[in-house]
Amino acid sequence: MVSKKSEHPDLADFQELVRRRFQETLEYEQEAALLQIQRMATLRDRLLDAEDAGQPIRVWVKGGHLCEGIPSAVGQDHVELGDTRRLIIPLATVEMIELT
Repeated sequence: MVSKKSEHPDLADFQELVRRRFQETLEYEQEAALLQIQRMATLRDRLLDAEDAGQPIRVWVKGGHLCEGIPSAVGQDHVELGDTRRLIIPLATVEMIELT
Protein backbone atom coordinates (compact mmCIF):
# COMPACT_ATOMS: atom_id res chain seq x y z
CA MET A 1 0.00 0.00 0.00
CA VAL A 2 1.34 3.43 -0.94
CA SER A 3 1.37 6.09 1.72
CA LYS A 4 0.01 9.53 0.84
CA LYS A 5 2.46 11.07 3.26
CA SER A 6 5.79 12.25 1.82
CA GLU A 7 8.95 10.68 3.06
CA HIS A 8 10.60 14.06 2.78
CA PRO A 9 8.79 17.38 3.39
CA ASP A 10 10.34 18.98 0.29
CA LEU A 11 8.74 16.33 -1.91
CA ALA A 12 5.14 16.97 -0.86
CA ASP A 13 4.50 19.68 -3.48
CA PHE A 14 6.22 17.64 -6.17
CA GLN A 15 4.15 14.56 -5.34
CA GLU A 16 0.93 16.56 -5.50
CA LEU A 17 1.93 18.04 -8.88
CA VAL A 18 2.72 14.59 -10.27
CA ARG A 19 -0.53 13.16 -8.91
CA ARG A 20 -2.55 16.03 -10.47
CA ARG A 21 -0.79 15.71 -13.85
CA PHE A 22 -1.33 11.95 -13.85
CA GLN A 23 -5.05 12.42 -13.18
CA GLU A 24 -5.35 15.04 -15.95
CA THR A 25 -3.54 12.77 -18.41
CA LEU A 26 -5.78 9.86 -17.48
CA GLU A 27 -8.90 11.97 -18.06
CA TYR A 28 -7.61 13.19 -21.45
CA GLU A 29 -6.76 9.65 -22.53
CA GLN A 30 -10.20 8.37 -21.54
CA GLU A 31 -11.87 11.20 -23.45
CA ALA A 32 -9.71 10.48 -26.52
CA ALA A 33 -10.60 6.78 -26.36
CA LEU A 34 -14.31 7.60 -26.17
CA LEU A 35 -14.04 9.94 -29.17
CA GLN A 36 -12.20 7.26 -31.13
CA ILE A 37 -14.94 4.72 -30.38
CA GLN A 38 -17.59 7.21 -31.48
CA ARG A 39 -15.72 7.91 -34.74
CA MET A 40 -15.43 4.21 -35.47
CA ALA A 41 -19.07 3.44 -34.65
CA THR A 42 -20.99 2.27 -37.68
CA LEU A 43 -24.43 3.46 -38.69
CA ARG A 44 -25.83 0.20 -37.33
CA ASP A 45 -24.03 0.72 -33.99
CA ARG A 46 -25.63 4.14 -33.61
CA LEU A 47 -29.06 2.80 -34.54
CA LEU A 48 -28.69 0.00 -31.99
CA ASP A 49 -27.75 2.55 -29.32
CA ALA A 50 -30.83 4.62 -30.20
CA GLU A 51 -33.01 1.49 -30.07
CA ASP A 52 -31.63 0.52 -26.65
CA ALA A 53 -32.21 4.04 -25.32
CA GLY A 54 -35.65 4.39 -26.89
CA GLN A 55 -34.34 7.58 -28.48
CA PRO A 56 -36.23 9.19 -31.37
CA ILE A 57 -34.25 9.65 -34.57
CA ARG A 58 -34.58 11.34 -37.93
CA VAL A 59 -33.47 9.38 -40.97
CA TRP A 60 -32.84 10.98 -44.34
CA VAL A 61 -32.96 8.47 -47.18
CA LYS A 62 -32.03 8.69 -50.85
CA GLY A 63 -34.35 10.97 -52.73
CA GLY A 64 -34.45 13.47 -49.87
CA HIS A 65 -37.18 11.75 -47.85
CA LEU A 66 -37.24 12.26 -44.08
CA CYS A 67 -38.48 9.56 -41.72
CA GLU A 68 -38.84 10.02 -37.97
CA GLY A 69 -39.51 7.66 -35.11
CA ILE A 70 -38.03 5.43 -32.44
CA PRO A 71 -36.13 2.40 -33.72
CA SER A 72 -38.06 -0.70 -32.74
CA ALA A 73 -35.74 -3.16 -34.49
CA VAL A 74 -32.34 -3.00 -36.13
CA GLY A 75 -31.32 -5.78 -38.47
CA GLN A 76 -28.16 -6.42 -40.43
CA ASP A 77 -29.47 -4.43 -43.39
CA HIS A 78 -32.48 -2.45 -42.17
CA VAL A 79 -33.97 -0.37 -39.37
CA GLU A 80 -37.59 -0.45 -38.35
CA LEU A 81 -39.12 2.73 -36.98
CA GLY A 82 -42.15 2.24 -34.81
CA ASP A 83 -44.68 4.97 -34.26
CA THR A 84 -48.25 5.08 -35.53
CA ARG A 85 -47.14 2.93 -38.46
CA ARG A 86 -44.32 0.47 -39.03
CA LEU A 87 -41.65 1.76 -41.38
CA ILE A 88 -38.82 -0.49 -42.55
CA ILE A 89 -35.85 1.36 -44.03
CA PRO A 90 -33.02 -0.48 -45.83
CA LEU A 91 -29.67 0.76 -44.49
CA ALA A 92 -28.37 1.00 -48.08
CA THR A 93 -30.81 3.89 -48.66
CA VAL A 94 -29.85 5.87 -45.53
CA GLU A 95 -27.92 9.07 -46.24
CA MET A 96 -27.89 10.56 -42.74
CA ILE A 97 -29.35 10.06 -39.27
CA GLU A 98 -29.89 12.54 -36.47
CA LEU A 99 -30.48 11.56 -32.87
CA THR A 100 -33.19 13.82 -31.45
